Amino acid sequence: MAQYDRGLKEFNRAVQKIREERKERRTRETALKAGLDEEATLKQKRDDLKKLYEMNPNNRVLLVNLSFYSAMDEDWEQALAYLRRFLEKVGRPNSNQMTIGLLEAGILNYQGFSERAKESLEAYAQRTRDPWYLTISDYLLGKQTEDVLRKQAGESPENLITSNTHIGFWAEGKRDQSKATKYYKEALESFLDTWLEYDFVIERLRKLKKP
Repeated sequence: MAQYDRGLKEFNRAVQKIREERKERRTRETALKAGLDEEATLKQKRDDLKKLYEMNPNNRVLLVNLSFYSAMDEDWEQALAYLRRFLEKVGRPNSNQMTIGLLEAGILNYQGFSERAKESLEAYAQRTRDPWYLTISDYLLGKQTEDVLRKQAGESPENLITSNTHIGFWAEGKRDQSKATKYYKEALESFLDTWLEYDFVIERLRKLKKP
């Protein structure tokens, strides 16, 4: 009984930690996006973020934003440079760190570097302890089924946007536009429009619609 109580307490602490990280992320991203002109072009937003980062070089959240916005603009090499700068400094594991790791693999896959993308995912799996993000990486590596992925995602908007964004981008990298569009649309059904993944998906859908 005592062992059961300890296990339950550890589980509750883990759940609370995840909730706090997600709340912290939403707060930071909402504040940052409020400072960007929604009518600005991608290039203007990138320029604004770059200026903010130059003024706040220790703000790692800005590196995450620069990584995603560079990827939205299909400046793949710059996106990789920013995200690797973010990843080279090991800190407390959080959702930003985990989604950036998946973005790196997705970009390499999109560029046609299949083997490097696979190696990136395998390295990601070695350093990641979060079971949800591990399930996503396992699915991309072909080690997990979609059924298991969906069951684990449940009705969580956070899980829906992370999995569908990265799986959609992976499918797009494999030039499966139909599958990519399907997952991207499911990501938008999360309604988490303050998240970087949400903006990223909108831009990818715009690109896919172009002839």
